[in-house]
Amino acid sequence: MTELSDLKTLERDAFRKFYEDGLFDLFVGLMLTTMAVGAVVSDWLGSEGAGMLGMLCISALLVVLLRVTRRRLLLTRLGSFRPGPDRRRKISASRLALLGSVIAGVVVTAFAAAAYREQVPLATFEVVMPLLWFLNSVLVMGAMAHFLEVPRFYLYGVLFGLAMPLLVWPDVLWGVRIPPWVAFGGLGAAIVAVGLSKLRRFVRQYPPLPSGDVTPHGGH
Repeated sequence: MTELSDLKTLERDAFRKFYEDGLFDLFVGLMLTTMAVGAVVSDWLGSEGAGMLGMLCISALLVVLLRVTRRRLLLTRLGSFRPGPDRRRKISASRLALLGSVIAGVVVTAFAAAAYREQVPLATFEVVMPLLWFLNSVLVMGAMAHFLEVPRFYLYGVLFGLAMPLLVWPDVLWGVRIPPWVAFGGLGAAIVAVGLSKLRRFVRQYPPLPSGDVTPHGGH
């Protein structure tokens, strides 16, 4: 029993190394910054559609860059790692949490459209929507923190969730407008700073492996 516990601890520690490169942190922070850019573009061009399109394009580019960069960085510095069955189930659960977030986003968008058609009072709508945003962010990032065993993701869920209430509620409730680049960009910059710090430490701690030790990843 002790040996089995030790093996699980070793696997957990090995797996955690794959989230100490800071790249996912950078991704989360830059996603918030992207939303700030989308809001600025919308105001500049006077078009919500243009801002949304720009945000989606940048977000898609970030996803591709994250996958390609992480694969190369981790493979060349940590080699291959194949999690056990229990760990793979947790990884799948974290991906389902992200999928659930996307579905929730679609549902919230549909709710927003329905509320607009039914002429729900704008003040009510603008109080409820940021709350749904906050709950979704906290639940999704909390699920990832739990399943991937990366505690700092709990904090990211709170920071990501605070962006929308910070943007909307002061304006609706007190007449104080906080610019999007502050509400989204400020919180995003804090997460990006953590990511850059972790990436710098990771590169120093794990130099590139000899070419013979680099093999394709399995199950990661």
